[in-house]
Amino acid sequence: MFNKLYDNCFKTELGTVVTKVKEENGMFWHAFKETIFFKESGGMQSDIGMIDNHYVEALKYEDGELWHLLDTRLEGNVFMSVNLHERFRKCQVHTAQHLISAVLGNVYKVKTLAHHVGDEENDIEFDLKDFNDKMAFELEVLCNGLIRDDLDVTVTYPSYNEALKFVAKEALIPHMDDDIRVVKIGALDYNLCGCMHVPSLRYLQMLFIVGYEKTSKGYKIRYTVGDQMLDSVKKRYKVLDEASNSLAVSHIYVNTGVNRLINEVKQLNRDVVVWKHKYYKMLAKELAAKEENVIVEFFDDIDQKSLANLAQYITKEDKKAVVFIAKIYDNMQVVVASHPEVDFDVEKVFEKIADEYHLKGGGNKELKQGGGLYKENVLEYVKQMKF
Repeated sequence: MFNKLYDNCFKTELGTVVTKVKEENGMFWHAFKETIFFKESGGMQSDIGMIDNHYVEALKYEDGELWHLLDTRLEGNVFMSVNLHERFRKCQVHTAQHLISAVLGNVYKVKTLAHHVGDEENDIEFDLKDFNDKMAFELEVLCNGLIRDDLDVTVTYPSYNEALKFVAKEALIPHMDDDIRVVKIGALDYNLCGCMHVPSLRYLQMLFIVGYEKTSKGYKIRYTVGDQMLDSVKKRYKVLDEASNSLAVSHIYVNTGVNRLINEVKQLNRDVVVWKHKYYKMLAKELAAKEENVIVEFFDDIDQKSLANLAQYITKEDKKAVVFIAKIYDNMQVVVASHPEVDFDVEKVFEKIADEYHLKGGGNKELKQGGGLYKENVLEYVKQMKF
């Protein structure tokens, strides 16, 4: 039996009586003589609300009853209150799905494969062979035209034979021994449905086709509608306001402002690279001025690439060898390099350090580098090596 209180989406308050209570893990499941709470089904989400000022934690069907989970045991007469804003929003979304499915079904003779509801947008999957921007625009225009026409959305309970005039026999077989509940949108749509709906299309306010995408079975069309669309616009407008203020441009020039910022960052990065090269060339001259033939240095403010560049600046201009160690967060990078005319075995020195500290890397006979987990004693180990 269908709960006919679901036929009126604005019925959000009800006085009723507790009939059964079951305890579970310190919480209490209640069944009532009547209920206005809708349990999620048919792609429509559950109601939220209170019973005698206690929040309804969950809903479930069991033993032919709709059970309501509360944090306390109730008895006798109670008062139910459903959150009207949330219910109305869900009804708008569900009726909009019926509308979109009906329009596409009538125009392109396609079937609805799936429907998913989200906080800011929803999607419906159809067995469409093709879909494009022009079709999306036409769908939006058609739906909003029907919303302006304010077609009635009515709930009826036809007999099996009456329903058979509009619905395929295969779809009615599961309902042959039960009530049949039909939701109609004017003369446009006749659909078996147990969910809640707005009373006419004007309550949808307006529908927006957000986008679409190809799937393995057809196309998925994303949409938002009514209160959901308004909430979404408010959120996006707030973000747009923040971006506009940060970029010091009006809304319509935000993209221009972002592109300008990206180009400025690119130029700054190029400048940083230039100045880094200048700095490391100066540092290379200072290090090369040291008397020792093998320069051992430790760094904690240099990146991997710059470490190798610094070693090359020295060993290409001066007849020196270098062993550089850099601590980069919890890791270290080791570079061993030498001028070709210096009697210094780069590969042998690097392999000795790599074996001791489990470094991984590579290179050639003039420069080898690698990295691994940083160890505190690495500098002392290198300094005591005989080159």
